[in-house]
Amino acid sequence: MAAKDSNCAIGKNLFMIIMTVLGLFSATIFLNIFWIKIVIIILIAIISISWLVSHGLLRRTLKYTLLAVVIFSLSFSALEHYAVWHAEYPPTFGVSQSGVTISYPYILDVSLIEAAQSVKNTLTFRLFMLEHPGETIIEHITLDTVDYMGGRIEFILAQQSSSGFFNAMGRGSVSFSASNGEAYYVYDVPVLSLDDDTFPVPQMPLQQQTSNNALRQIDNLGLQWYYDRAIEVYQNKTGIIPEITELNISFSRYGSFGFDGMTYEGPVLAILGSDAHNNSPFGRSVFFASFQPDGTLNFINILK
Repeated sequence: MAAKDSNCAIGKNLFMIIMTVLGLFSATIFLNIFWIKIVIIILIAIISISWLVSHGLLRRTLKYTLLAVVIFSLSFSALEHYAVWHAEYPPTFGVSQSGVTISYPYILDVSLIEAAQSVKNTLTFRLFMLEHPGETIIEHITLDTVDYMGGRIEFILAQQSSSGFFNAMGRGSVSFSASNGEAYYVYDVPVLSLDDDTFPVPQMPLQQQTSNNALRQIDNLGLQWYYDRAIEVYQNKTGIIPEITELNISFSRYGSFGFDGMTYEGPVLAILGSDAHNNSPFGRSVFFASFQPDGTLNFINILK
């Protein structure tokens, strides 16, 4: 009888150890370092140590408390991974087509503010905000009608925690990307710095109002307006109207250019026009135009 009780106690202890390891493992596979992860790891560590050295009713209470924390850790991890792989679908622009996220010419009817808001309304974004409290800024938007990807939409959101504790944990960026008519896939974006010789990123302070104002200016004019302006300039320079079958339109919160003896630093809207039937050595690109949100043309490169 004593041997049976001993084996039962060993089995229970082994079960608790396995659950503790699973709880810690599920916490460490969260997307990033954030307050929920830190709290879970601290709780599991403190409760498990207290459980090992306690006796009687306290030991039983700590056991169930530890199980509750571990179950929460496993459940939250499962919810997070589900949200990453099953984020909501982007809005349908134009005629809905199977396997197509966005296409030409419907891309020119997109409202950047409405598209960005559709991302912020997703459960995945709300979960991200729960994990990383603070102000979130639209860093970059990409709309691409390239055929072999069924069109692509991507939003990169930069986040700066507002409190001192969370601010010490650093700035994070997350990307919502969708293509081939599928739902958004969410992943962390590495934060690069000026120390990176390959892809230096200007350290422009996060300013929600600047980003919102720029998107509002762009929406007021409309993407069609910027496209028409680029086509007009292209025609004036070449004497021909280009054939465009694909577009890549991108918004960046920060750009820096020198043109006509002037320097511009601030939000940028860029348009890359391509011809899918162009088999030149330079690929399908026809022109690349860069605009300020108010419609000022920074420059246009004639690529064909």
